[in-house]
Amino acid sequence: MVDLARQAFNSKNYELATEIYERSISEYGPKPELLLGLADSFARAGHFEKAFTAYSKACRVGSVSHKDLKHLVSSLVNSVKQDKQVDTDMNRNVTFECLICRNMIYDPVTIPCGHTFCRSCLRKDLTKQCKNCGTINHNLNVSRIKSNILLSQIIEHWFPDHCKAVKIKKDANDAFQSCKFKDAIKLYSNAIEMAPTDHILWSNRSHALCRLDRYQEALGDAEHVLQLRPDWPKGYFRRGCALFGLGSYEESVVALLQCLALDSSVDTAKDYLAKALHNIIVPLSPDDPKTAELQRELNPSLLDQLIRSNFDTSLLLPSVTVDTVRQLKEIITDTVATATNFLEGRNRTNTNDQNSGLIYSRTEASTSQQPEGKCLSAPSSRANTPVYSPKRTYSEASNMCYLSQMDNETSNEPVDMVTNANQSNNDNKDAPRAINLPSIDPSVVNKEDFECSLCYRLLHLPVTTPCGHIFCRPCLDKVLDHKTECPLCKSCLAEYLAERRQAVTTAVENLLEAYLPAETRLRKQQHEEELNEIAGLGFENQREIPVFVCTLGYPYVPCPLHIFEPRYRLMVRQCMETGSRQFGMCTATGDGEEDFSEYGCMLEIRDVQFFPDGRSLVDTVGGKRFKVLSRGQREGYSTAKVEFLQDQPADNIEELKSLSDDLYGVCKSWYESLPQTQQTQIRQHLGDFPSPEADNNYGQNGTAWHWWMIAVLPLDPRIQVAMLAMQSYKERLLGLKKVLGFLKHKRDSK
Repeated sequence: MVDLARQAFNSKNYELATEIYERSISEYGPKPELLLGLADSFARAGHFEKAFTAYSKACRVGSVSHKDLKHLVSSLVNSVKQDKQVDTDMNRNVTFECLICRNMIYDPVTIPCGHTFCRSCLRKDLTKQCKNCGTINHNLNVSRIKSNILLSQIIEHWFPDHCKAVKIKKDANDAFQSCKFKDAIKLYSNAIEMAPTDHILWSNRSHALCRLDRYQEALGDAEHVLQLRPDWPKGYFRRGCALFGLGSYEESVVALLQCLALDSSVDTAKDYLAKALHNIIVPLSPDDPKTAELQRELNPSLLDQLIRSNFDTSLLLPSVTVDTVRQLKEIITDTVATATNFLEGRNRTNTNDQNSGLIYSRTEASTSQQPEGKCLSAPSSRANTPVYSPKRTYSEASNMCYLSQMDNETSNEPVDMVTNANQSNNDNKDAPRAINLPSIDPSVVNKEDFECSLCYRLLHLPVTTPCGHIFCRPCLDKVLDHKTECPLCKSCLAEYLAERRQAVTTAVENLLEAYLPAETRLRKQQHEEELNEIAGLGFENQREIPVFVCTLGYPYVPCPLHIFEPRYRLMVRQCMETGSRQFGMCTATGDGEEDFSEYGCMLEIRDVQFFPDGRSLVDTVGGKRFKVLSRGQREGYSTAKVEFLQDQPADNIEELKSLSDDLYGVCKSWYESLPQTQQTQIRQHLGDFPSPEADNNYGQNGTAWHWWMIAVLPLDPRIQVAMLAMQSYKERLLGLKKVLGFLKHKRDSK
């Protein structure tokens, strides 16, 4: 029976498992393993009130540790968790903030997707998933990526107090690791004086206070963390730990579930949750006289009453028939909604402040009124702490932790007002809160700090190399066409090139838009004008175009190219960036740069495949024909001012159609008479023999099949150029007929 129950449980058929366990208990008696199995089944099925009763009975008849509550913990977490998906729109304006620790970035590292985080945060995060865009960087190795030099300099220059506080925090962390908790608390307090809005400092001090069993003070610091960052799961974890230490297990459970609702991967919170639940469920200690009386009477109703008194069923067990965790889920939903509103408010504030030259602002909070060297204290009365009670909904109570209006008359804790610098209505309780980072003095912003060291202009599309340097993306691409090393420190960038890391460094781009908006718009306009000049393509009959000097291309005919020369790498990349996706193709007529044929064909880029070393395979197809009017150069490759060609209208369409149909059959017979190996090679390079056109409209360039034949036939390049220059479809057909006749005569004579 027990094996059948376990099989049903492992198959997630929890209702069947509960039936089997109940039958086994009635047959074999209330054994601990059977009661635990029944309790786990109830928990997994969502019947939490029955689960609590079963767990408590298991504690009566045997030993149950908090580790035995893992299924209860998992079920509760699954019932309330609301892990938010990555919202790229919400995070698009992130500048100095690390989205892992939710604090100002320190020792910034830019990962391949272009987003920047603290080095220490990236080392701790083993998921390798960007918290900003959700990209999974499978090959991410933080130790091989150097710090972002520009952002490091900007943060040190713009936020000296924050950097000093971080250095003090390092000393405090070292003291904490050495179990010198009093010294750590003192150092954290000193750091808080320099950076009072750094929620991590408050969180760390709360942790240190807990280690000294100063739980009331730890709770005060945890509440302050939630004032600063209601969207940070660890703040609720710190609150849950402090409440656990104070013996407020029910309130601790709620805080820990709030943490796990925002981030269900916090294993330490799950462990504390299991311990808090264990302390709620386990009966009174053996030396308590009530326990002996309870065991003598063995009254289940009295036991249930005791459990209910320890575990506030009005909080967590409202109604089995409706939803056993409905109220708790409402609490969690309120928590997640508040965190989301906080982030959205930050995003809106960020956008507004960018227009005024500021990103973040903070009023003079009463944290500055804190006595020097002393910790904030939580209210002395539990009635004044923001917890659930029948007289106040938890939605109201939880908001007390972080809304701008607080119960000043019932709380001794100073109120920290963090508001938007542009916010005019401070009485609006529902107004979005700005993220708590210092405001920026406009005098520290220097345009020269954001100049590219290659073009000596303001950074445009800034990208960060693994060695930590920042360049304009077009500038760095040009350098890597010639040599795979950083132009400043000469570090090898072969891996960077192989992975095609071209993601823009969003933090730097956001800084440019926020603090140098006019200069950024002008730089963008200059870049667009340069691209428009490079594109040189339009509807006009004459236009300057880039020219690839190699062989001839033909309309409608595929032309695969292997690009390896730096100048042509640049040319293809610029054609892609401008959106034209076209360039001219001419055949060489001499050794000089300007020695190329007078006639050529435009090639339209269909696809580009890059090799790790920067080479590429470019899939193109022929387009317009042109005549070269003048020659020039741009950035190492040839250019030409050209006039586009098209066929003149035919005088006799019927005669032209008859000639075209007859010659199509001749050409196809010639192709099919070739050896099979030659046919295979031709198909691999130029594709199959084209089908005849369905109508008599031959367009500006005639039929595709006759250009395909011109490309396949072994013609002298001068004849091919002459064919390309002809503006009469009939003339090309007649010329093609003569060539085929010559080849047939030559083959027959052999």
